[in-house]
Amino acid sequence: MPRTGPPGHTPRVPAYTIRFPEGIEAFVFAQYACQADSAEEAARGANALAGLFAGSHKPDVLDRGSFVDTAGSHNVVWLAYWHDPHQYELWQESGPVRSVWDGLPSEGPVGHWREACVIPLERNETLHSHRHEDIATSGLSQHAAVEMPETPVHDYWGAARDRIAASATETLEPALPVFVPDIRRDGGTYGRRVAVEVPDNVTLIRTAQDWSASTKYRERYLADVKPVKDRGVDFLAANADSGCIAARNLIEESADGAPLDRACTIAWFASLEHLMTWCRSHRTHLEIYASFYQMASGGEAPLDVAFWHEVSVLPGGSVTAEYVNCHPGTGFLPLPDRRHDVAGSA
Repeated sequence: MPRTGPPGHTPRVPAYTIRFPEGIEAFVFAQYACQADSAEEAARGANALAGLFAGSHKPDVLDRGSFVDTAGSHNVVWLAYWHDPHQYELWQESGPVRSVWDGLPSEGPVGHWREACVIPLERNETLHSHRHEDIATSGLSQHAAVEMPETPVHDYWGAARDRIAASATETLEPALPVFVPDIRRDGGTYGRRVAVEVPDNVTLIRTAQDWSASTKYRERYLADVKPVKDRGVDFLAANADSGCIAARNLIEESADGAPLDRACTIAWFASLEHLMTWCRSHRTHLEIYASFYQMASGGEAPLDVAFWHEVSVLPGGSVTAEYVNCHPGTGFLPLPDRRHDVAGSA
């Protein structure tokens, strides 16, 4: 039940949260990407990595998407989930994966990056506008073993924190209370392979929209909600004083790169409080919030555009970030005094 919600609170629309089978205490979310000046070069690079996700110990869920970052570079990203961290360890230590990642060129027209995190369930929350049996979407909801009961813990400021079990006993205070990017010309990884030590309690959000099965709300979503959402993501990507370290507005794709009627935003914040402050007080998110509820509450038919998000607060040592031949604004590279050159490793 809500810990900080208004007394007698009743959400305006139903929503569902994920409940994993007993015995699962953590899962892995990893992004493996190719970066290039053109969409074609980035896609070729990503296609060259595709075979890695089809072998032994492959991900339980695999999505793909592409975006253009604030430097104008094209990025094609594999979004992979393992529901057993040990299976991920076996995968990344396998010969094929180590050989390909260790052998990536540190010079030339393309770059590569990976960001992987082991997420304790007590540090994660999810929220869906639909159960996975109603509309098949991406991310954690594709895992057939999860249950998705309805939850009253939403539709009030602070609900995301309440859905994170660890917030009942931990402050989740950040090791990086203020994010000041350090984007120097020599801060990129052109010709180099660089790892970044990620601070304790950074916050990851993946929020997604799926209008592929929509017949009632499709046009309204695309005209009234999606443009507002895109403006909000653009604001985060360009304004580090929001506490957002990186924001990516992805168009999701099929395994062969064809665009789908799905999109997602993946963003890293210095802390959960930075994310929540933007959500409850900045006009760009308030406009997103208002446009969603105007659509969701204003129609007679059930909402048939699927929305969901995952928010995780990551403990120290749970995030791996590595960049090969990438520009200085990529991912965690703008974090000052946390970069170090490494030998090739998976």
